[in-house]
Amino acid sequence: MQLEKELDIAEISAALHPKRRIVVLQREDGLYTYAEQYHYVSHYEGKIIAEGWATLPSDDIFSTSEIAETEGRAAFSRRYGVAY
Repeated sequence: MQLEKELDIAEISAALHPKRRIVVLQREDGLYTYAEQYHYVSHYEGKIIAEGWATLPSDDIFSTSEIAETEGRAAFSRRYGVAY
């Protein structure tokens, strides 16, 4: 899948990975989906050894990136009870 758009980062009330965002992805077949990502930082002996965004799977398929973005925002808002 190819990254189409990264939406704004939101802080949620999760102890482990509070920074989250939605990304819109274009699939190999030309259709679109959205996925949730969380920011992670891995430490070893007091030093950062890895940092980045991990992508959670998505099952939805949409005909346009705009619809995928709208549905991704709505799903995120429902899941975490925040305006997104």
